[in-house]
Amino acid sequence: MKYEPLGSFSVAEAEGRFTSGHPHAIAETLISAALHASDSAWVEKRIVQFADHGDLGIRRAAALALGHLARNHGCVGDAAVAAVEALTDDAALSGAAQDALEDVEIFTRPK
Repeated sequence: MKYEPLGSFSVAEAEGRFTSGHPHAIAETLISAALHASDSAWVEKRIVQFADHGDLGIRRAAALALGHLARNHGCVGDAAVAAVEALTDDAALSGAAQDALEDVEIFTRPK
């Protein structure tokens, strides 16, 4: 795996990438949105949408996006958390899902 810095996308660009059908583009855009988008509710909807996608990489990106969102915004909604919690039952994703849920616990706790 090679590190590639993620740029930001406008909502219109992101929506186009989400509907592209290309798993790498969808995953990259989901993570980018969690890192750069100011509308956390919009990102959470996308996390929920893609957490049960047929592609493993997209589901992994949904978990990673939740962790980034928790770190960057300090709060996440119950639906996004539940969508990622469901990934803990998948042996291939349980580690990524647990990491994301730990980020939620750490970064969304009242200070």
